[in-house]
Amino acid sequence: MINFVEYLQLPAQIAVVVIGVVFVMNVIGEILEFKGKVVPEFMKIRKYFSRKKHEKKETAQTLKEVKQLLGDVNAHYSADNITKRDSWMQWVNNRADVYDTSIVEIKNQLTSVTEVLEELFVQNSRDRIIDFATKVTDGKNLVSREEFNRIFKVHAKYEAFLEDRKMTNGEVDVAILVIQESYAQHMKEHTFLEDVRGYSSKN
Repeated sequence: MINFVEYLQLPAQIAVVVIGVVFVMNVIGEILEFKGKVVPEFMKIRKYFSRKKHEKKETAQTLKEVKQLLGDVNAHYSADNITKRDSWMQWVNNRADVYDTSIVEIKNQLTSVTEVLEELFVQNSRDRIIDFATKVTDGKNLVSREEFNRIFKVHAKYEAFLEDRKMTNGEVDVAILVIQESYAQHMKEHTFLEDVRGYSSKN
C-alpha cells in the first residue's frame, strides 16, 4: 500500500488519510464478515489478494493444460506418426484393391455357376417332358393322373423360366402336345392307372 501511495506521488498527509481510510474499511469488513455478513471486496484487501492469487493459479493451470494439449497435437502430427499413418493407409488401400479383385472373381464364378445351373434346369426339364411323351405314346404303359399333373407343372415352370429370360425354344412343343392329347384320351376313356386298377383318389 505504501509503495502504491509513493508511486502516485501523493502528499504525506493525503497518503496517511488514504491509508487510514483503507485500514478502517478493512477493520469494518473483518467485523462484518465475522458476524456472517456478506462483505464487498473493496472493504477487504485480503479477499482481493486471495482472489487474484486464485485467478493466477487458474491461469497457470490453464496454460499448463494448453501446453500439454499442444504437445499432444505435435506428437500426434509428428513426422513419425504421419509416416506410420500413411503406411497404414497404403496397407488399407492395398487390401481394398485385393478385396475388390476377389469380389469380381467371385462374382464371375457365381455367374458361371448360375449359367451352368440354368442350363441343367432347362435340359432336365426338356428330358423329363420328352421322356414322358415317349412313355404315353406307348399305349401299353399305365400312367396315373399324378404323373400327368407333375409333368404339366414341370412344363409350366420351364415355360415361365424361358419367358422370364426372354428365351424361345421349340424342342418340347410336339412332346407337350402328345402329352395333352394322351391326357385328354385317358380322361375320356377312364384309362388312368387308378381307373384301371380300381383305386379311388382317396386311397
